[in-house]
Amino acid sequence: MPKAVQVPRLLKTIQAEMKKERWRGAISLLKENSSLVDRHWELLWNLGWCNFKLERFNQAEKYLTKATQIAPEKRNYTCQFGLGMVYLKKKQYRKAERALSHVLRIRESYAARLGLALAYLKQGKTEEAEDTHLKGMRLRPKSCQRYEAYASFLSDVGRETESEKINQKAKDLKRLN
Repeated sequence: MPKAVQVPRLLKTIQAEMKKERWRGAISLLKENSSLVDRHWELLWNLGWCNFKLERFNQAEKYLTKATQIAPEKRNYTCQFGLGMVYLKKKQYRKAERALSHVLRIRESYAARLGLALAYLKQGKTEEAEDTHLKGMRLRPKSCQRYEAYASFLSDVGRETESEKINQKAKDLKRLN
């Protein structure tokens, strides 16, 4: 079977394994097809993400880094997001900041914005963390999820009264939606 046909089939099989959270099974399949994996960003991403889910952060970083190098720019946000999550777990907050900022330059993402705010906060960049939350709320003003995240941030930095007000706003939004 030509390799061009193998990749979509392998991707479908891997994604089915991942959907069932069979991380080790997906990794085994990917390793069996390493000659294909090394040349396709989506397969590398899947291999990296499976390792991430198994808390093998060094392996995840290795594969996700390769994926970012070969992914087309319009899809690179996926790889950068994965790397950002790895860097957060590895407590490499400056690297997480760079990766997740890159994601947000390409595409708006609640998860990337939340990760970026956390990376800022862990570096003591409280203003930048707050600005990240506020910008997300401006971009999606009807998202109760974003208000809840901001309320948690406010609580984390000791601003309980403000946190309660924002939590109430989140509850009001939930009722409206």
